[in-house]
Amino acid sequence: MSRPLPNLARITRLRELFLEERRAKRALGDYWRDPKDIEAYDAVLAARIGWKWDAALAECADRGFARADGQVVLDYGCGSGIAARRFVEHFGAGELLVHDRSAHAMTFALKSHAEATPRIPAKRLPAVRDAAPDVLLVSHVLAELDQDGEDELRALISRSKRVLIVEPGNRRVARQLSQLRDEFLDTFYLQAPCPHQGTCPALTEANDWCHFFATPPPEVFTDGFWARVARELNIDLRSLPYAFLAMCRKDAGPAPPALEDPERLLGRAEILKHFARVRCCSDRGLELIEITKRHETKIWRALKKRPEQVRQAQAERNKD
Repeated sequence: MSRPLPNLARITRLRELFLEERRAKRALGDYWRDPKDIEAYDAVLAARIGWKWDAALAECADRGFARADGQVVLDYGCGSGIAARRFVEHFGAGELLVHDRSAHAMTFALKSHAEATPRIPAKRLPAVRDAAPDVLLVSHVLAELDQDGEDELRALISRSKRVLIVEPGNRRVARQLSQLRDEFLDTFYLQAPCPHQGTCPALTEANDWCHFFATPPPEVFTDGFWARVARELNIDLRSLPYAFLAMCRKDAGPAPPALEDPERLLGRAEILKHFARVRCCSDRGLELIEITKRHETKIWRALKKRPEQVRQAQAERNKD
């Protein structure tokens, strides 16, 4: 039996607010009116963000991002706590701190964490001015900050040992994340997704941006709940663009291991009859490369099957 849908009017209101913010390029105020808003959000919109975190965390694991057992993890702008829940599931934690401008959000985040991993202590952190976590999590926050908020986040990043940021994959926010990345090149190693430690080549041309596409779990396409969500809210469940960044402060740990093939495919491939075109990032810059059906058959097939799954194609490319 399919789960009952949450209050769609609440989800629609929140979604329209996020879309309006994206169009207007302005910071949002506190949009949580009561706990019911967060419950509805967590059931649908946060779940989709969680799938993006799963993709980013899997890549971090492949790139040597160490577990956080025994460490202090801070979820900044926690919302419903989806980032913390996903991170703890993948990498563990010794203690979880949650921070948000909304008391409703922090309460819900702590409750959801306690239900998922009760063995790990957690508490709210109303102010972050003195915080220096071992791991800082930031999820879908950049576009909502005013100048004071941006300054607070930069200061918090500078005091953190490791930082993991996941943001929407639209051009404006992804470029904002790339600019933030370049600001910390002197003090942080880049662990993922970047294949090099230089400046971000996606900022060279105004129409470029570093982004990827996550894959929803298989049950999304067989579960009646998600079929109804997609229909009622007119959401394409297959489209999950995201941008992310994982960094380690240079005085807090060794440099990440060098990649055997220092390049990363970006975005979604353009599939043609005999070849595929896809953006490739390396220390040479950002290039549009062609993967031919004749000479790189496995990679071409991987891209044709799921053109947004360039990471799968990247794995095939690295094997060759």
